[in-house]
Amino acid sequence: MSFFLNLYFRCISVKTDNLLVFCSFAIFCSYFISDHLYELFDQTEVYKTWSIYDFVTLCIIYIGQRLLKTKASPGVIYTYIGLSINTLLFLFMHLDIVIFKNTTPWLLWDLYSLGVNVLDFSMIVALIVDRDIFGIIKLFNYVKRKKALNLK
Repeated sequence: MSFFLNLYFRCISVKTDNLLVFCSFAIFCSYFISDHLYELFDQTEVYKTWSIYDFVTLCIIYIGQRLLKTKASPGVIYTYIGLSINTLLFLFMHLDIVIFKNTTPWLLWDLYSLGVNVLDFSMIVALIVDRDIFGIIKLFNYVKRKKALNLK
């Protein structure tokens, strides 16, 4: 959804950020492929597979950013954060269910269920509006400034 909207905005010159379009396209491809090829994978390894997809998507976006030689906009930064946390959540679920053979739901499962859905929705919104919707970038810059002042 965010890819088609960003592509449309790019075509009519409302937005000129090529990295935002590329990032939206990378997310679209990753989620489209992983959702449609889901049945081909061993069901017990699905969390590991999804973590690999997210990690590869992160790498592709990073490489695209380097090739385009551009600074990441807020939408792209939120995508980096969202995919990184999703990757960790998928790996933790894989460890818990496949490696440790846990079958009893606990806090991690609730965190996973809520976290992945909220992060996916947040990435879509951030890619569409391309704003610091939760103030994460503002907070990071504030902490960085405070740290720099304390070092002087």
